[in-house]
This record gives sequence, C-alpha cells and structure tokens, in this order.
Amino acid sequence: MTIVYVGTIKELNLFCRILNKFTIQYIENKKMIYLPLNEKSRVKKTEKVINKLCKFLYKNNITTCVIDNQLMRNPVAKNELYSNNINILEGHKLNKFLLYNLIEKVYSLKNQKIETGEVTLLINENDELNIENIIRIAENIKRLNIITNNMKQFNRIVDNLYDELGILIRLTNNMKTNLNKSDIIVNVDFPEQLINKLNIPKDAIILNIPNNININSKKFSGINIKSWKIEIPEKYKLESFLDISMYEAQIYSKPTNQVFKQIQDDKIKIKDFIGLNGIINPNEFYHKI
Repeated sequence: MTIVYVGTIKELNLFCRILNKFTIQYIENKKMIYLPLNEKSRVKKTEKVINKLCKFLYKNNITTCVIDNQLMRNPVAKNELYSNNINILEGHKLNKFLLYNLIEKVYSLKNQKIETGEVTLLINENDELNIENIIRIAENIKRLNIITNNMKQFNRIVDNLYDELGILIRLTNNMKTNLNKSDIIVNVDFPEQLINKLNIPKDAIILNIPNNININSKKFSGINIKSWKIEIPEKYKLESFLDISMYEAQIYSKPTNQVFKQIQDDKIKIKDFIGLNGIINPNEFYHKI
C-alpha cells in the first residue's frame, strides 16, 4: 500500500499561489507532496488546494497519507481530506498496539509493579488485536476486569483463558460496576457518551485509546489521559511531522505479530502522557497510589 507524506511549502512563490500548484519530491523513498498553503491561507484557498490534491490521489490509487503538523492543526484541510475518503494516519491504529506499553508506563509512574495491579478494560470489539492485548495483559496482571456491551463475543475468550492458562477474568455488562479497586481504567473503544455512564471514581486514572475523550462528571479529579508522545528511532523521523504518525506509517499494513515484534525491536517508549491541560506531571501518578 502506498502512503504519501503531505506537507506545506514554507515560502510560497507567485506561480504556486496563483495555480494552487503542489510539488512532489522523494526523500529516502518517501513520496512527499508539498502544498501551496500556510497558516494564513483562507478557507476557500485551502479547500481548492486539498480538492486538487484528492483528485491527484484518486488518479494514483492512493487513499492513505501522513500530514505535517501545520495541516494537523488545520480543521478545514483535515475535514476536506476525510470527506474525500482519504485516511490520515494520526496514530489510532498504532495506539492499540501500544496498549500494554501504555499500561506499563502508568504503573512505572505509580512506582508500582504491574504484577500486583488491577486493570479494568472498557471494550466492545473482539477483533484479533484486542484479543491479543487481553491475553498479554491477563498474563501479566494480578486481576483483570472487562466491561462490555457484547458479552457473547467475550464469553468464549474468557472461558478459554481460564481453561488453557488458568487465568480468571471478571466479565460484566453492568455499567454501574464498582471501579474503586481498579488502578487503571482503560477505555479501549467506548465512545464518550458510554464511558460517562459509568460510576467513575473521583480519583481514577483513565487511559483513553480513542484520543480526546472527556469525563463530564464534576466530581472527577483524577487523571484523564487523552493522548501521548512516543520515542521512536531517528531513522523514522521527519521534520515537521509527528513521531506517532511517522511510526504508524511504518507498521500500518503489517500483520499483527510482525507489528508487536517491530515495536519491541525498535524499543518504542512512551515519552509523555497528555491530559486536558497538556503534558501530565509524572508526580501526579505517584500520588494516585
């Protein structure tokens, strides 16, 4: 699958501005497309340029791209790409592969061993990757709970883990479940409306795999992890592009087992957690023990 990298031209010449012309270059086998846009470009200008880009992508059977930081901050550009069915790599797929690493990072910040902990997963889809994550967490945690609306989908998984490995998982569809004993509540795929139906403890640590989930309870004073930054090898980096997007491009079309191995081989680490007010101070986790 071809992935293109779309950036913006820092210095626009008159020819590019008038004709909405973009340029194409190749950097280390990456197809780079530079658009005649900047932070001052008007809405109509942005729409014209992005629509022209989409026509080019369609013609070349390209449906997936990585965009630079400036375009990431441009809602008009992003909406135009999405409305034309162009997939923007923002780390969403990679985040699911990093689930166990994220949980490990939280326990490290809490100065607590993961083997002694209790985690609750909020999860509805039982695809291959989610099942792999459940198994990996269950094998390394003291106690694992799953809250789901799809009990039938997970009953067999839970039964098999008990029969084959002797691992006991608490499975429920009760949205009023007491979560006070959970060290971390991991939202794998619950939408914001559903997670806010739970009885979330006021000092809970919530890890959201779907980014930018808000907790609406006025009593909540815990930690709501909405996104994160990762450390990747220098060979994958590209100036003006997010590391998490660049690395997702490296693993995007690979089989599940290969992705887990690559993440391990590349020694991908979680650098910072981001909450409502930016990077979360690591000391906040230590005080949540």
